[in-house]
Amino acid sequence: MTYPLARLSLSKSLQRRLFGALVLSLSGLVLALPLSAETAIRGVTLSTAGLAMIEATGEMGEEPITLSVARGDIDDFLKSLWVLDPAGAVPHVTMTGPGSFEDSFAHFPFGPDDVTDPARLMRAMVGAPLTVERRGETWSGINMGVTQRPCEHGTCNVLNLQGDDGTLHAFAMDDALGVRFADAADQQTLTEALRAWRAGANPRRVELAIGSEDATPRQVGLVYLQNAPLWRTAWRAVDTPEGIRLIGWAVVENTTGMDWNDVQLTLATGSVRAIAARLYERRYAEREQLAPGMPEPMPAPMVAMTRGMLAAEPEIGAMAERDVAVADVSADDGESFSRFTLETPVTLAAGQMMSVPFLSELLPDARLTLYRGGTGALHPVIALSLENPLPLRLPAGVLTLYEDGRGHAGDAAIPELAPGATEIVHFALDTAVEVREESTGTETVREMRVANGLLHVTEDLERQITYRIEGAPGTARTIALDHPRHPNWTVTAPAGAEETADAYRWIVEVPAGERASLTVTERQPRQRRVGLIDIDLPTLAYWQGRSTDARVTQMLSDLAELRRRITETETEHRRLGEEIGTLEREQARLVNLIVQLGDDSQANRDRRARVDSIDVEIRRAQDARETAAEQITALRARIAELIGA
Repeated sequence: MTYPLARLSLSKSLQRRLFGALVLSLSGLVLALPLSAETAIRGVTLSTAGLAMIEATGEMGEEPITLSVARGDIDDFLKSLWVLDPAGAVPHVTMTGPGSFEDSFAHFPFGPDDVTDPARLMRAMVGAPLTVERRGETWSGINMGVTQRPCEHGTCNVLNLQGDDGTLHAFAMDDALGVRFADAADQQTLTEALRAWRAGANPRRVELAIGSEDATPRQVGLVYLQNAPLWRTAWRAVDTPEGIRLIGWAVVENTTGMDWNDVQLTLATGSVRAIAARLYERRYAEREQLAPGMPEPMPAPMVAMTRGMLAAEPEIGAMAERDVAVADVSADDGESFSRFTLETPVTLAAGQMMSVPFLSELLPDARLTLYRGGTGALHPVIALSLENPLPLRLPAGVLTLYEDGRGHAGDAAIPELAPGATEIVHFALDTAVEVREESTGTETVREMRVANGLLHVTEDLERQITYRIEGAPGTARTIALDHPRHPNWTVTAPAGAEETADAYRWIVEVPAGERASLTVTERQPRQRRVGLIDIDLPTLAYWQGRSTDARVTQMLSDLAELRRRITETETEHRRLGEEIGTLEREQARLVNLIVQLGDDSQANRDRRARVDSIDVEIRRAQDARETAAEQITALRARIAELIGA
């Protein structure tokens, strides 16, 4: 199975011309050779993932291969280093650790700044035996520290010494004074501190040594990744009588920190996944704080299990196919964790780091092009389906995938895998394939009945999701299509799906340059209960229109008529109430006016007559309103009887 990574190999003549220009333009940036003299770069692959894959050969034997890697590149190096050793020896990589400088001085009786200042050093080493020399004379004694006193040119440091005979001496710390530690152990401590300073002189680079237990001189291959700028393309178009001639120019920059001399340059483009893994950084796990007075937890019992190994075995470039040797490991598994014990004793200086292969297992080809439905993604991913075949846990980590003969194919993150667990990890996008989703749905009433004042509805919900796949030009694809599981939904078509923990999977063959589609049908039964006693007319009309039972339809029709009459009567009841209120307010206004005027004028007599007539109208409206209320009550009773409430 292929993946969408286009490669451009340059001709030898073009390589020489391009390489010469690169060396000339970048030689001023190379401050130190990052490889040992016997190591040579053979090939460089620059990718649009922002990585350079370096292919080199070197001489390994009694002496290891030495490299100097930029601090910013060490994580990619540790993530990706591949050693191809014809002797099949177990390789190991050692280097200065990220905190080695601080660790070294944690064991010394003085700090880093004390080493570079004799006065501070003597202050830190009070009590140390010293030998002091000045102008041919020598004194021996115990260091009493350094004080300051005024002198001709300001303030001077003075070394105080208790001589072997008890005499106290004071020596100005000037150019004529020589001091050394009389104790060989103190002198060795100072020497080691100076070496620590020397090792940490360039914090921007990490010195590495790659070796093995086999001292036989031999050429080995090295492959590793390094951060690099994106290579770019600039196009020229020339209008000729024969048509438009398009010419692409690659814009390449050498930031690897080493000269390229007759290397094979490959330019790769695609959508591979590149993960930045912090492997060199010193990190500690967060631990639970034990409450005062609580007993320490007991370790889980360990059960011996069979040993096993896991890794991938690619071939890089023209290197011969070969199993990579790993260290002998004994493994066992317990209730809460697994252990891997290296059977070969390890020697590693304080502050140093090492990297060594310890697991290896050949797995069947489990690559797949996978599209996960419901994610809204346009392209499928290129992934690996990894199954842990061992009876113990495999630790989590970053995976760097190399493809046979093609180099770096992408990165993936692997979680911790329990025994027998399977995990799909993706490392690239297949941008040559496009997938689009279309969704339609229907709701079908299977049963409708009325009981106890409720409308009981049983529905079958059905929806269809169509995946339309646009194939890759020139290359057929086999697409694993995962349709997500939805709670309470059942997939009814198509048949033959493989069921995973969270999806249904179908395999879709897509011929080169053609289209394919897959329609997934899923159903869900749904029970609904609708209250009828106070149902509004629009909702009632909706369910009446969906009813397939003649009796239920007639009952809903009768209910609708009763609800319509109730609505009309309730409207009349409200209108009469408003009319009564208006009449009462008019009557009160007239009575108030009559009282205020207090005369027997014709106008007041007319007002008194109007007050009396309003009394008649109010009584008539009240009687009508009471009749409407009685009708509403009767209609509600008929509805309750109709729906069995």
